[in-house]
Amino acid sequence: MGNGTTGMFETMIVTILVASISSLIEAYGGYAAILQFIRTHFRGRRGGMFGIALLTSLMDIATANNTVAIVVAAPIAKTVSEEYGIDPGKTASLLDTCSCVWQGLIPYGAQLLIAAGLSGVSSVSIIPWLFYPMLLMVFVVLSICLDRERKEGQCV
Repeated sequence: MGNGTTGMFETMIVTILVASISSLIEAYGGYAAILQFIRTHFRGRRGGMFGIALLTSLMDIATANNTVAIVVAAPIAKTVSEEYGIDPGKTASLLDTCSCVWQGLIPYGAQLLIAAGLSGVSSVSIIPWLFYPMLLMVFVVLSICLDRERKEGQCV
């Protein structure tokens, strides 16, 4: 039990930090400002999806941690999805996929730092070879642009 509790220490610290950051953002009007920005610059269902994608991307770039980015962006994304009529599954997919795209592209993210350390090169020199995150980004944009609203009871 002692080893299990010790192993959970990092997870507890991250959870406390994320909850604290989210509370500070909300208390000082950050959520309201972000929502206002999305409402002002994005129109319609596809615009709402692009707003969620941008929000999640910026959160991941700022925090360099996709889990933190998703947890912090989720309350705003939920509000946007309700206002713009976006399916909750699509919203979750956008949160997850956009955070993964940027987590794989930022040179200060854990994945590139580990790869750079193992290969003995700088993390920036690896970026041109990151085909998967770049293709993933292209397909996220395509999925938003080609999205059609599904009628209730319609199969995917």
